[in-house]
Amino acid sequence: MDALLIDYRDPLFAILLIAGMVFVIAFVSYWWGVYVRRRKSRRLQRFLRRFETHGVKKSLETMPYTPAMTEPLVLLARAYEKSGEYTNAIEIGLYLLEHCESDAMTYELMELVGTTYMHAGFLERAHSTFLQILKSNPRNKKVLNDLMVVYERLQNFKKAQEVVESLEAMGVDVQDLKLYIELKLIASDLSMHHDEKIEKMIDFYLKHRKYERIVFEYLLKNEPHRAWEMVQEANIDRLVDIFWFLPTSFMDYDRIKESPKLRAIFGARGDIEPAGPTGWFVIDMMNHLRRTGFNETTLQFAYLCNNCKQQFPVPFDRCPKCLALDSVVVETEITKATHETGYNLL
Repeated sequence: MDALLIDYRDPLFAILLIAGMVFVIAFVSYWWGVYVRRRKSRRLQRFLRRFETHGVKKSLETMPYTPAMTEPLVLLARAYEKSGEYTNAIEIGLYLLEHCESDAMTYELMELVGTTYMHAGFLERAHSTFLQILKSNPRNKKVLNDLMVVYERLQNFKKAQEVVESLEAMGVDVQDLKLYIELKLIASDLSMHHDEKIEKMIDFYLKHRKYERIVFEYLLKNEPHRAWEMVQEANIDRLVDIFWFLPTSFMDYDRIKESPKLRAIFGARGDIEPAGPTGWFVIDMMNHLRRTGFNETTLQFAYLCNNCKQQFPVPFDRCPKCLALDSVVVETEITKATHETGYNLL
């Protein structure tokens, strides 16, 4: 029996043993990699089946897929996304995800699909997509930032704050984000007493001098006299649309008389006597028209993002396109007044 065993001190035995161990480790590693890839593929397929769509994707499925199609289709999807044709961008992204074998390209495509879902307003789908990416790549800063925006739009500011803390731990400058989420948490906290909330909003603004539109609009709805106390001459230009559409019952005539710009705005509106020149061209022109007896004009507003220069018909705290914070610039234009009559059918 002993003759059948190789002496453990034999160098050849040691070499065979090491070679055998290397083979076993390589064999196990190879099949473990195959198992992990198949598991990830099955997980991705289950994920994609949740968002089955038809349209551009249905047309693409009639053509045989080749890897050379990937880059042109990605560019086409991005073009659709930028032009606002979100459905087409999503369908191309989902089609490519079904055929893509590269991990790097898979995450790029999932990021594109998730961002498109977010811009299209499919927030739960965007949320699921971003979480799927972060399972495998938890330090993706752009995806974390987009996830924070999704939580913000879902009014889940506590979750948004957690994501901001994660970004801060990764070395991202989140000072403005932290202040913005802090202000939103104050405004949305239903457990906080009304007076305490008002004081916190005012203290926030006096300390940081940021997000005056959010603070002023909130105070105007909930504590109008405190809102008028907060108005500063230098900020009136950014709030001109709020003043223009302000109901008469919310006006503070004493404060208006003290401010040349406020007198000009409400004089142009026709609530008080037309004001003299202030150097504010559009408002001065409206006051001049009022003095001459021409009352068939009004102001029309557009909202420009100071970061990406995109224009929108409604105001925003965060740019819908580039997601920049506190970048809104109010643009005014004189237009012909329309007199609409509403008929109550009830």
